[in-house]
Amino acid sequence: MIMLASGFVALAIWPREESSKDMERTKMTLKDLAVSFHFPKFSTSRDFYKAFGCRVCMLLSYQMISVYQLYIVEDYVHQTKTEAAGTIATMSITTMVVSLTASLISGPISDKMHTRKVPVIIASLLFAIGTAMPWIMPSVTGMYLYAGIAGFGYGVYSAIDQALNVDVLPNKEEAGKDLGILNLATTLGQAVGPTITSTVKTATGALRLHSPSPSSWPCAPPCSCCAFRR
Repeated sequence: MIMLASGFVALAIWPREESSKDMERTKMTLKDLAVSFHFPKFSTSRDFYKAFGCRVCMLLSYQMISVYQLYIVEDYVHQTKTEAAGTIATMSITTMVVSLTASLISGPISDKMHTRKVPVIIASLLFAIGTAMPWIMPSVTGMYLYAGIAGFGYGVYSAIDQALNVDVLPNKEEAGKDLGILNLATTLGQAVGPTITSTVKTATGALRLHSPSPSSWPCAPPCSCCAFRR
């Protein structure tokens, strides 16, 4: 509901563009249409593609985890479905609060610092640290720390990322097209992230399914020759 209301608020207060009725009209050809889909040259748009790659990696890693939180809590923390549902609900509230807080404070701080790169780097490091928490602490506490730290980092990144993207646009006259290309990074990360996770989960599950049982190992663990089987 807040997101729906924000659309109307933005429309009401957004600066109005001048009317285009007196502008010269140009005839659109198929060639012009094809040219409008071209990507910026890499040689003159390195920062643009760095921002594109950063967004792909961030969204990919975020989706790899967030979409499968239920299974992570069940299989890794070993909670029942009911317990996992309660844990994820708490994680969702935590992520929402810290993300909103991060978004509110990171934008003004970035403006005062007159830089976008430093907050984005800090946000990425926070997200990486938060992601490592369940690995370091395979418990409910580890999942809560992930929600808090990674959620804060993602909130900072979300607030600064779009401003960074505007700063690295190679051609202001084609800003709309180039921002659309950058938004493809979001779609790409959201689509590929869960696919990678499901593929890895399926592959590792298949390995466990077909790996020999301990009774069939040639020697008693622990030993180097059976390390891979374990």
